[in-house]
Order: sequence, then structure tokens, then C-alpha cells
Amino acid sequence: MIRKELKIPINIDKSQALLWRLPLNHQKIPIVEKDLKKRKAGFNGESAVYYHLGFLNDKKCKIFHDVRLPLFSNYFQIDFLILTPSHILVIEVKNISGIVTIDPFIRQLTRTYKGITEGLSDPISQVQRQKLFLQKWFSIQKLKHPPIKHLVVFSNPSTILNFTEPPPVDSPYRNIIHAQNIIDEIKDLNETYVKEAMTDKELTKMKKTILKNMKNLS
Repeated sequence: MIRKELKIPINIDKSQALLWRLPLNHQKIPIVEKDLKKRKAGFNGESAVYYHLGFLNDKKCKIFHDVRLPLFSNYFQIDFLILTPSHILVIEVKNISGIVTIDPFIRQLTRTYKGITEGLSDPISQVQRQKLFLQKWFSIQKLKHPPIKHLVVFSNPSTILNFTEPPPVDSPYRNIIHAQNIIDEIKDLNETYVKEAMTDKELTKMKKTILKNMKNLS
């Protein structure tokens, strides 16, 4: 069940409004256009994942999009967060075209697109940081929680994912998938984590605490 639905981020509206206000020859137009293009690509990627998550029929799954939570003097952000009584899933979405080459041993990604090869930030390192932040946040909120798992989801079906070497069986890089496979991955997790670590009451408390803290940041 989707508890926080997909909405166009306010930053996209702000960037679009700024672009409309700037004079046609303003020097910052290319910067604003680049930022807006990047934000729209991210949102389009999340929209594709949101579509696939809509086929998840498990009523015990509570799905949140664009989770933004306070931690100390800052905040951290998660593209999708799924709560269940037996496990929690953190999902990082990437909307990248071309051929993506992944080296799981030196934690490096490169993307080749239209003849140009460039380095990319490592999404596994990113999603693992999000997991650590979430664990710390649960501790501060005194919320009991089940195991936290992660997925990195490439939303563009035409993206080619290549590994320099197959990652070991227990490698976190095994959790990089295309969006069309997300329901199967979630079903596998549900079959692996059968024992419920939270009661319905505890899960409801977690859900309400997340929504309350997100509202306080808006």
C-alpha cells in the first residue's frame, strides 16, 4: 500500500519558474537548464519505478516515495522506502542512458553514451550510506526495526548493465537491477524474510513517525 504517493518535486517547479523569469540572454540560463534537466530525469526515473511498484499487492507493504528525514543538523533522502513487518527496503533509482559498466571491486561506474565515456558516482555506496542514516534515525526515534535491505534500480529499460567481473554471491552489487524486475526482487525478499520482527502496532507507529517528521520538514 502506497503511503506517500508520487508528486512532482517542488525543486522542479522552482527551477522551471526561475527559468521563465530570467532574461533570455542571462548567463545563468545554461546552469538552470542543466539542473532542471537532471531533476526531470530523476523524477521520470522514479515515475517508472512507481509504476512497477503499483503492481505490488501485499497489503502489509507500506511504500513511501521521496522520503526526506532530519538527522542532526541536516537531513537525508531516500527515493523509495518500503516497510514490512519482516524487513525494510531502501531503493535508490537511477535514470541513466547508454552502457553502464560496473566494477564491484574498486566501486566504480562508468557510462558510455553517444561515444563519450564518463565516470559516475557509485550508487551502492550511496544507498549504503542511506541505510546507515536510516538506522541512526531509527535509533534516535527509539523505533524498533527489522533488517534493512537495499536495491539500486535502473529505470531506463534500454540501459545496458555490464560488470567488469561477476560480483561475489554476498556482494551488495548483486542488488543492482532494472525496474521491470523489482516486483520479483521484492517477492524474493518476502520469501527470505518470513519471520515478522514488528507487530502491526509497531509498524503503524513507524509509519506515523516517518510522515510526521517529513511534514515538519516541508
